[in-house]
Amino acid sequence: MESKLAEIDPTTSAFKIIVFLTFKDHPMKPIEIARGLGENGSTVRARLAELNKEGLVDNTNDGYVSNLTSYDILMRLFKP
Repeated sequence: MESKLAEIDPTTSAFKIIVFLTFKDHPMKPIEIARGLGENGSTVRARLAELNKEGLVDNTNDGYVSNLTSYDILMRLFKP
């Protein structure tokens, strides 16, 4: 999973979405994520589909959740 995360550029909407979900403590619907990030809903849904396919997020009945930890995110940002 770390290698998949390493492939995502931190300046992209996909990275913003995965970070947003990782630091939330509950499942979120795409519209909630879009509002929280100020992103277009269709962009968020497309990125969520990609992240789900890569195994970085799961789609539950209540919404999307991250399969990563805050440690994973911090290591991605600060790893030398």
